[in-house]
Amino acid sequence: MEAAKHSMKKYLSTDHKKVLAFLSKRQLAVIATTDQTNPYPESALIAFAHNDNLELFFQTNKYSRKAVNLQRNLHTSFVIGLDQEGLGTVQYQGIAQQVKEPDMIAHIKQCFIAKDSPTAKPKYLENPDNIFFVVTPIWIGFYDYSEGKVVVLELTQF
Repeated sequence: MEAAKHSMKKYLSTDHKKVLAFLSKRQLAVIATTDQTNPYPESALIAFAHNDNLELFFQTNKYSRKAVNLQRNLHTSFVIGLDQEGLGTVQYQGIAQQVKEPDMIAHIKQCFIAKDSPTAKPKYLENPDNIFFVVTPIWIGFYDYSEGKVVVLELTQF
């Protein structure tokens, strides 16, 4: 992956900044995956990090159902905002790719450490059975009910 792709964009829309601010305050998400041969979705709680391009990063054991599903079907979705704080959610659809480049894996590990993620400990980051994914957004919905008025944003341009 190109390093430039993961650098700060020169101009971020107000909507983009709102979603980034929301993501920056959260560490956990629910991911949903499916296997193309099995119509039943699988959901799991994960720790995530992100970049300014609204790409999400996560790690999982290579034998987990989500990892196996993503090897067969790259489409995934997330719900982020699992608490009462802020009364909002990000609903996120994207395409996941396993990261295999050592430089990119090192970058993702630094993102987890910088975010003080629950999975930033060496037992997770250095586990040889863990693999890393980057998810590129195709649709993001942001819903904020915290200010007494409902804010609904849809992002489709990244």
